[in-house]
Amino acid sequence: MFSALIDTGATLSGIDRQLAEQLDLPTIDRRQIAGVHGIAETDVCLAQLYIPALNKVVIGDFIVVDLAAGGQRDVVLLGRDFLRTYTMTYNGREGVVTISDD
Repeated sequence: MFSALIDTGATLSGIDRQLAEQLDLPTIDRRQIAGVHGIAETDVCLAQLYIPALNKVVIGDFIVVDLAAGGQRDVVLLGRDFLRTYTMTYNGREGVVTISDD
C-alpha cells in the first residue's frame, strides 16, 4: 500500500519517479508541466490505482515527478483530473476531508 496526497492545486495527477520505475509502469507520453520551479518536461505513465476509501480502481495517465527525491512522504499526487468526478468536502474545524462519488 502506498500513500497519496490530494493536491487541489495540481491540474494533473502524478506518481513518484522511483515508484514508477520500481513498478515498471509504461511510459506513454512526454508533457511540459509548470510548477513552483518553472516549466519542465516529464514522462507520463499509465497506472492503475485502487483507492480503498472509495472502493474504486482508477486507471489513467500520471505525470512522473520526483516526490521521494524531493523529501515528500507521499508517492502519488491526486490532482484535479482525478477530483473532477468526485465531490470533496473539507471540514476545516475538524481537519477532515471526505470524498464521495454522489
